[in-house]
Amino acid sequence: MVATINDVAKKAGVAIGTVSKVLNNYANVSKETREKVLKAASELNYIPNTIASALSSKNSNRVALYIYINDQRQAIDEINMQYLLGAFTMANEIGVHVITLFNYTILNLNSDELIQYLSSQGINGLVVFGLNKEDKIIHDIIKRQEFNTVVVDAPIVNEKTSSVSVDHTKGQYDVAKLALKDKDIKNVLYLAGKKNGYVTDQRIDGIKKLKEELNFNLHIEHCDFSEKKSYKTTLKLAKDYDAIVCASDLMAIGSTNALKKLNIERLCCGYDGITLLGYVGNNILTCKQNFYNVAQTAIKEMKRLLNHEEGREVTLGYEILKITYDQVIF
Repeated sequence: MVATINDVAKKAGVAIGTVSKVLNNYANVSKETREKVLKAASELNYIPNTIASALSSKNSNRVALYIYINDQRQAIDEINMQYLLGAFTMANEIGVHVITLFNYTILNLNSDELIQYLSSQGINGLVVFGLNKEDKIIHDIIKRQEFNTVVVDAPIVNEKTSSVSVDHTKGQYDVAKLALKDKDIKNVLYLAGKKNGYVTDQRIDGIKKLKEELNFNLHIEHCDFSEKKSYKTTLKLAKDYDAIVCASDLMAIGSTNALKKLNIERLCCGYDGITLLGYVGNNILTCKQNFYNVAQTAIKEMKRLLNHEEGREVTLGYEILKITYDQVIF
């Protein structure tokens, strides 16, 4: 059986990243560690991946874009497309080579196997879009600091990891306050995202803060950012509430269509600012993020990390507005 870099790491008692540094002659490795790694590699007859070595020597700015694909079929996937377009455009501009990596392609890998796979592709940076709290593999890799990492919409920062996000707590508070202020609202139904999501918790914090300020009754239902679930939940519960605040525009679209079916009027607002909102004609107030700019900022932040600067938190702006059809086509 052919030895792998993981085998060498285990035999030498070091991290896979350390083995890679030794085999690529990095200077910041102690003599003792270097000797242990080389001895283990020799005893195992380990042959380095020459393709990865060639990639690494030609381009030290090789970055994987890790994208989470929603397992619930949606009408669109505009957000991920904007992420990819923004990332590719900025990467080309500043000389970073990027490849795409989707969550389903590495579903059966553990942490060591994923690290080995990324190393074999010459990857030294990872930009993660949509990290949730239950993805133990990515969390482990971030904790081990094997790669420079930028996480989008997750509040994780360490020496080699930066976070890029809007302030979702404030964004949810702002859009809901503008929608509800000066209205006689006593009972609010809040349609939240997935329970394991960082942005879900942050946006819930925002609506809870507004609840304390405006003194309304608040009921929270998790609809997983699903248009279908929000539609069904609204059909079931809407009659008991004066307003429906949604943690995404897709859920707001589902909710307003359910209200039409019930033939009742309720105030409804969304979050994200997706283009589709301009086509549905429901005049929904939303908190608009610039996903293209978020991705560009993430790539620029990755460049900083590749230049050996420390990780940090980067907070971006947003707009509270209604998206019209004219705004979409002109």
